[in-house]
Amino acid sequence: MTTPVTPPGAETNQALARGLYVLRRLVESGRPMSATELARELGLHQSSISRVMSTLGEAGFVRKNEQGGFVPDYGVITLAAETTRLPLLTKPVAVFNALLEEYPRLTLATSMLWRSEMLYLLRSNVGGLTHLYDNVRYPLHRSSPGLRLLLDLPEEQALAMLADSRRAHGWTGDPAVIPATEAEVLAAARANLEHDVLILQGWADPQQISGAIPVRTSEPHPVAMAIVVTDGSMDADELRLLLHRARRELEAAFRD
Repeated sequence: MTTPVTPPGAETNQALARGLYVLRRLVESGRPMSATELARELGLHQSSISRVMSTLGEAGFVRKNEQGGFVPDYGVITLAAETTRLPLLTKPVAVFNALLEEYPRLTLATSMLWRSEMLYLLRSNVGGLTHLYDNVRYPLHRSSPGLRLLLDLPEEQALAMLADSRRAHGWTGDPAVIPATEAEVLAAARANLEHDVLILQGWADPQQISGAIPVRTSEPHPVAMAIVVTDGSMDADELRLLLHRARRELEAAFRD
């Protein structure tokens, strides 16, 4: 039997929490879902889900396809479009572009630790283009900024978030490089932390070195910047110094 899901916020406003949860599930699934399927997942009566879908449909956020399954409607795009105005997505751009003029072969990224998810916000392509990250969610155990931010949390909380990420995304990566357990991954990250910077060498690719540093912003969720070097143009000490410089410039941009 499927275990009922309790959407975040359900204790305070059940209708709103259900609606937001259903909308997110539809977007994440990438496929049509029936009211019966959603009701089973939430552990609710189908009539309750039908009322939620009716409300979301009237607001333009979901619709039925030709086969009768529910899919996201284009009202979702209006929500996504507004997020591009958020300070975390606008203020770092000038800093990124200036750094890329000096170091065009690097990959730069900012990300946020949100619940048990690593949300990548901005990133650069080789060649200097800064853009919204098109794969916003990423497993914590593979993410240098994610692991760096976990190191600032109580260990029990960090391990629980890694376990949540394992359930959501699996435990991918080369087992010869990435440890098999949450505790071992956290210990490996802690061993590679120096002067507030986490450096991971060969973690995602044998030729890759990545570094991450926390960045102070006015946001309630922890934020980090990451830099990835894939061409051997920078060693760990150089990358560490560049991340400290980038943090100073980003924090100044966020204060403006």
